[in-house]
Amino acid sequence: MALNNIWVFAQVANGAPTSATLELLTKARSLTSNVTAFIAGDGNAAAAALGEYGATKVYAADTGKNLPGVAIASAMKAVIDGGETPDLVMFPQNYEGRDVMSRLSVKIDKTVITNNVDIADGGNGVTVVTPIFGGNTLVSTTFTGAAPFLAAFRPKSFAAESAGGAAAAVTAVSVPDLGSTGGAQVNAVHVEETTGP
Repeated sequence: MALNNIWVFAQVANGAPTSATLELLTKARSLTSNVTAFIAGDGNAAAAALGEYGATKVYAADTGKNLPGVAIASAMKAVIDGGETPDLVMFPQNYEGRDVMSRLSVKIDKTVITNNVDIADGGNGVTVVTPIFGGNTLVSTTFTGAAPFLAAFRPKSFAAESAGGAAAAVTAVSVPDLGSTGGAQVNAVHVEETTGP
């Protein structure tokens, strides 16, 4: 199967895409030229940086005070229901990435493969590589069935390399009614100060 449409769940911190986001965009653009970043918040602020690393389009969802995982998974499902089905959705292997991925998995009834360090699109299909037994053994798993495929990748699995691309086109995506899951909201964020290494 050829990967023609890849989505990357993109995260922004302090106004810039995270290193994990840039790593995933770099890998995604090596697989296809049609890469879309899906973010929570203002897509215009990050469009230039996301485009530089390979995103051609940005879907931006205003999540408000809703839990990001709840809102983004619902927004992704709404876009898929609207007719655009990605071949692959890549997530960073972190708390928020796993939250969005697991919720989207349930909504679209698709299996997820987590903790990966590589991905390839070959003659047998889309294959991810997962380390087990403390990294002593690598397991290759090939997706079967219909797209989209959902996969999460460890940080530093890929090197982030600028492609010098233009700013990505931004499309605002509405977050559908979240029902009872929208009851939990983020009211404050506390960042613990640290010193030393």
